[in-house]
Amino acid sequence: LRVQTITTLINHKDKPKKSERTLAAIHRVGQAVSVAVGRFVAVGEAIATENQELKDEMGQACFEARRAGDAIAQLTDVGSAVPSQSDGRVTVFSDRTGMVKAARLLLSSVTKVLVLADRIVIKQIITSRNKVLVTLDHLERVSTFQEFVQIFSQFGNEMVEFAHLTGDRQNVRPEG
Repeated sequence: LRVQTITTLINHKDKPKKSERTLAAIHRVGQAVSVAVGRFVAVGEAIATENQELKDEMGQACFEARRAGDAIAQLTDVGSAVPSQSDGRVTVFSDRTGMVKAARLLLSSVTKVLVLADRIVIKQIITSRNKVLVTLDHLERVSTFQEFVQIFSQFGNEMVEFAHLTGDRQNVRPEG
């Protein structure tokens, strides 16, 4: 979901009369925002289920995001539009303030979900790093070759896990 999409929704209310084509486009964008938010929230709720320490905060942020997505869908619903007798265009009862509030709530709640998810990932990275350090310390204290092979194998597995966690984190790029 791009910032430009939300900006378009906010600015569409500047002209009170719209053609059928414009109204259909506005409705599609509003529905697309709502669907995207629904998918995003589903992921956030799954994360909350797996991480009890953040369940309440994540649940609240997901609830707010869903509420904002629903508000945007409702504000872009063309069912409340009234056709004009003179030119065939449709007058939309604009609620720019409502759209701005919904967009702000969406931005705030999505940001909160992302920050909470980041906290979880960072905690996983730190835990993985600490496991690597402990195993490395064990590796330095081995007394037999068999013990060395066993602990080195464990060290290798933990390094792979650590590399995956840090690599996944590094590959996340904002869409812009």
